[in-house]
Amino acid sequence: MNNWCLNRSAMRRLWVMLAAILISQAIATAQNPANHPNKAASAPSISITGVPHAGTGGPEKIEPISGRASGVDFARYKVVIYAFAGGTWWVQPTVAEPLTDIDNKGNWITDTHLGTSYAALLVRASFKPPVTANTLPKVQGDVVAFARVAGRV
Repeated sequence: MNNWCLNRSAMRRLWVMLAAILISQAIATAQNPANHPNKAASAPSISITGVPHAGTGGPEKIEPISGRASGVDFARYKVVIYAFAGGTWWVQPTVAEPLTDIDNKGNWITDTHLGTSYAALLVRASFKPPVTANTLPKVQGDVVAFARVAGRV
């Protein structure tokens, strides 16, 4: 009879430990953003880290512009660059190729014609950017994040 009670008590402790392990595993899984493919780990964002000089000079003056994006599936989003010159925002690097790819680490780089300010928009790949604009598109719809910097002196 004593052996049966000991086994019953040991079994009860084993079930309690197993339940505790399963509950803690369920909590850890629920708190891990990687287990929620529809949720980004953070809000969409974009930054400009490689800032071109401020300047003018028409189509012959070109410099690289670069930065980072986060909070989105890089394969489904692109970057649109605008340079401000002559009182107008101009899509970069060309009208024919206004969308810049983002690599699998969130980095992007392209060329831009010089302006006094630069803007980077994080957009859905289906976005059709205006060639020129008096004001930049707002963060809504296909535009999910925005960054703006003055050109380097």
